[in-house]
Amino acid sequence: MDDANDAARVEAPHTANGNSPVILHYVAIAVVCFVIGLVLGRAAPRPEAEQEPVAFDEAQLRAVVASVLEERALEAAADEAPDRFALVDDDPYLGETDAPVVIIEFSDFFCGYCKRHFDQTFAPLLENYGQYIRYVYRDFARLTEESTPAAAAAQCAFEQGKFWEFRADFFADQSALGRDFYIETAEKHELDMERYTECLDEGTYVDEVDIDGLDGQLAGIRGTPGFFINGQILSGAQPYSIFERMVQRELDKAGINYRASDDQ
Repeated sequence: MDDANDAARVEAPHTANGNSPVILHYVAIAVVCFVIGLVLGRAAPRPEAEQEPVAFDEAQLRAVVASVLEERALEAAADEAPDRFALVDDDPYLGETDAPVVIIEFSDFFCGYCKRHFDQTFAPLLENYGQYIRYVYRDFARLTEESTPAAAAAQCAFEQGKFWEFRADFFADQSALGRDFYIETAEKHELDMERYTECLDEGTYVDEVDIDGLDGQLAGIRGTPGFFINGQILSGAQPYSIFERMVQRELDKAGINYRASDDQ
C-alpha cells in the first residue's frame, strides 16, 4: 500500500513555466480538433441541397491548423507591438509628424544627465538621422522646487515658437535658472514680453507640466532623462552609439536602407 501511495504521489514532469507537458499536449489536441471541426462543419452538406462528401487527408488538415496558428501568432505579436505614438502629446517636437522613428524624451532642466544628453547626443543624433526622426520633448520636473516653474517657463516660450531656443539656453547655464533668467531669455529671443510675463505669472502651463510627469511615471519613467524610441524605453544619458543602434534598427524594420556613414 505504501508503495502504491508513493507512486500515486509522483507528479507529472513540468516545463520551465510550470505547465505540464501532458496538459500542453491536450491543449494542442483540443486546438487541432477545434479547427478540424470548423473545417468539417463548413464542408458539411446543407439540408436544402445534396452535396458530395468532401474528404480531407492528413496533409490538408495539418496545413489548415498551421495556417490558423500562424494567424493567431501574428495577431498576438501585433497586439504586443509598442505604439510609437502612444506618449506623443501636444508638446514641442522637431521633425516630420510621420517620421518612421519617434523619440520621446522626458527631462528636467535641472538634471545634469539631461544636460549631458543635450551636449553629447542630441545634436549629432539629429544631424545624422534628423530626416527620419520626430523628436518630442516632455517634462519630468521632479528634481527641485524650481523644476516645474522652469518647465512652465519654457512652455510659455513654446507658445511663441521659441521652445528649443529656451531649452538650449536653460541647459547652457542650469545654475542661472529662475524668474529673472526666464525674463532675460525671453527678451533675448524677442518674445512678446507682456504676453510672456502674463503666462509666467499665471502659471499657465503648470498643469501641463504635471500631466507630462504623470504620463511619464505611468509609462515607466523613474528618472531623468528617460526616452521612448518607437515605444521602447531607454533610461539614462546613454551614449550616442546606443541611440544610433536603436534608430538604425527601427529604420531597418521600416525597410529604409540608410546608414549615417553614407553621408560622411
